[in-house]
Amino acid sequence: MKPDEALLAHPWIARVDGTDELVVTADPTALAVRAEPGQPPALGDLVAEHLEHWGEVYDWTYRTGQGAHRPDLDLSGWHATDTGRPLPAGHMAEWADRTAELVLRQQPSHLLELGCGTGMLLHRLHPHLKGYVGTDLAQHVVTRLNGLGLDGVTVVRAAAHEVNGDQVRAALARLGERPDCVLLNSVTQCFPSVQYLAAVLHDAIDLVAPGGSVVVGDVRHSGLLDEHCRLLEPGSADRAAQRAAADTELLLDPATLAAVAASANRPVTISLFAKTLTADTELTRYRFDAVLHVEPRQNPPAEILQWEGLGPDPLAGLASRGEPVRVVGIPNGLFIPGTPAPTGASLRAALAGTDGAVLLDPDDPMRLQVAIPAAAAADSPDALAQVGRPHEPLGAFARARLTEVARRELRRAGLPIPRELTAQIAVGPGRDAVGLTREAADADRAGRLALARMMPAAKERTPRPAPGMTPAAGDRGPRPVPDSALEHLPHAVRRFDEIALRALTRLIAGVAAPGRPRTAEQIMTALSVAPRHEWIVRRWLEVLTAEGLVQRDPAARFEVTDGTTGAGEDAAGLDRACAELGYPEQMATFFRTALARLPELLRDEIMAQALLFPDGDLLTSLSKDQHNVSNTYLNAAMGHLVARAAATRAAPLRVVELGGGAGGSTSAALDGLDALDGLDALNGLGGLGGLGEAKTDYLFTDVSRFFTMAAEERFGDRLRYALLDINADLVAQGAVGGGADVVIAANVLHCARDAGRSLRWIRELLAPGGLVVVTEAIREHYLVLATMQFLLSPREGQPDLGAGDRRGGKGRVFFTGRQLPAELAAAGLRPILELPGAGSPLASPAQHLFVAARI
Repeated sequence: MKPDEALLAHPWIARVDGTDELVVTADPTALAVRAEPGQPPALGDLVAEHLEHWGEVYDWTYRTGQGAHRPDLDLSGWHATDTGRPLPAGHMAEWADRTAELVLRQQPSHLLELGCGTGMLLHRLHPHLKGYVGTDLAQHVVTRLNGLGLDGVTVVRAAAHEVNGDQVRAALARLGERPDCVLLNSVTQCFPSVQYLAAVLHDAIDLVAPGGSVVVGDVRHSGLLDEHCRLLEPGSADRAAQRAAADTELLLDPATLAAVAASANRPVTISLFAKTLTADTELTRYRFDAVLHVEPRQNPPAEILQWEGLGPDPLAGLASRGEPVRVVGIPNGLFIPGTPAPTGASLRAALAGTDGAVLLDPDDPMRLQVAIPAAAAADSPDALAQVGRPHEPLGAFARARLTEVARRELRRAGLPIPRELTAQIAVGPGRDAVGLTREAADADRAGRLALARMMPAAKERTPRPAPGMTPAAGDRGPRPVPDSALEHLPHAVRRFDEIALRALTRLIAGVAAPGRPRTAEQIMTALSVAPRHEWIVRRWLEVLTAEGLVQRDPAARFEVTDGTTGAGEDAAGLDRACAELGYPEQMATFFRTALARLPELLRDEIMAQALLFPDGDLLTSLSKDQHNVSNTYLNAAMGHLVARAAATRAAPLRVVELGGGAGGSTSAALDGLDALDGLDALNGLGGLGGLGEAKTDYLFTDVSRFFTMAAEERFGDRLRYALLDINADLVAQGAVGGGADVVIAANVLHCARDAGRSLRWIRELLAPGGLVVVTEAIREHYLVLATMQFLLSPREGQPDLGAGDRRGGKGRVFFTGRQLPAELAAAGLRPILELPGAGSPLASPAQHLFVAARI
């Protein structure tokens, strides 16, 4: 028997590569958590083993009784990370008291606590409750707590995901009423993955009474993991990174929690509370509490005040204002010692006697906020939506177990153990925070290398090694283009916007000059706008008004504020901006011609397609837009990510591309896969094999047969081809539900009439551990609004784009701010990676790549 035959017989192992250096790849189903309506979720074997491991740890810890001070303060297992010594009893008593206060602020009457442990919170809460049900994995504490004979208290042995199990259901039935609060305190760090967390929280949200709450307390903040590890490993960045990657607990950030909440079946708002303990310990610095309000009542919006502008006594008088208020931008003094900056404890003291609360800043864990009253702390998941960077311990646990299993299976088969044996899991879900950061950096580097090949001039601005320094082996070819070589991009983007705004202002000035206000309808009549383009003109008027170039009076009439604007040197400026952004000369010609012929475009006397495709060659013309700076960077990054997905999954990697169009993203994906194939061959691994050997199953789709036929002519039998429309159920159209490891949607979501609905259909295509790769503009580009938007005017009888999603059907084609991550999260897709970084000049074109994993 060969080694791969012996190993592939095990259900956890999906792929084996190499000989002397053996790499085994985990089957994603072993790491998956699948929701089962009305039943506990189905757990993959490795997920179940992870939970059993924690159950054994805590059962042993509680049986020893070490740390038990009194019945309501059993601190068994509570030790400081740096010293390993027990945390001070007084500090832990304050910790428990603060958590109990947070829970009681929700005014619960019937409470379910998942993971009640030794009962520290039970003792504090039950006198205020009509009924209490607790669960824990450790039979020892279940028996002990039930033996106390507390009135209205039942404790059962169950895991957190077994809310819908028979034992928990029976205990809840004895409450007589639906729980109005579900509590998980200092429990989530024992969870294996975000997918498991989502299963638990979704069941809790489904269970709780309307207007009730789910309290998720003592959450370790993943955004502070590096900070914590640097403190534990002073002077060694390598050791700090190794410690962070090896952390065995689940750490979260608000964005990840918001993504989980957004995908629940019921409306939820979220309050994020900072720790306000008086002692400066890891429990105070690196943790936070969250309250999920289920089907909450609407509260009036809070006035937002900046901390720096509030004077020497910032909180004085705020409680007496009578209106809700949020104070933001408060630096946390725990992270800047030696300064007068406040801490959670000092802010709590300052709020004494008010109904205020100290909050965690959702975007910066080293900053605080204050809400008065505490109800003003609640945010919608949309307000918190962005890419999350959780730290999931399941990956490291699975790799260790797979290595053990592989060695055992080889011994059983009488085969030699290879010189080196390692295990890997699929890119995406189950990754630690360090790994996610590394994957983003690697994809960014791939994009910058592509720019180096595209932009020869950038080489002159790329720093070379200092004299006497030898370049690294990987730097002997093209070098990644640094930000210093891209500093011209923001100016070019601004020039695009300014040129478009001037052209639109000149057009409107012709019919609504200063002193001659007209309604939108009158303006469109004067311009003879075709009905299908009216939405574009309405959007122009909104943009010009927001930019101060047009003013709107109380009668909803518009007039240009300054009619003197002229063309100036816009034509030459447009050519320069196009060149700087990497557009070929033909695109500059299109933009210039379209701006000059806006009246004819509005009247439908000339079609935008005729300007964009003057020679009738649709594919060649569309390809002109594929090779600008943004698309080159993002396509190469996407190709790298697809290749990494292929390297960490069982062949064949199953890819579905939606809206493939002219094939620019397809080509980049195939380039990435080919490069990986060559690298595997160089390293002596089995790899993917040639694409001609069907080692990758790539389905190219588009709504138009024109594009699928052109792609087939270009790529041949390397791909499969089909017609799919993102505006209809994809599985109903013939796509295989649960049959894709990667779904690519490059510059296609903005064409959806309801992007949220389309994303839910996309989610149904994903197999366990599957990824969605999306590229989209995340702001409105005025040059696109003035020219290419004509290509998106709906046919007669069709609804406007975005009519059913967060764009609101108001003529704005592209998502802005947090909207795209919010749409992904609401569809059950957790954003885990975004490029480019916010501080890079590459962010100025606002074309971004998102990778999301199925929740």
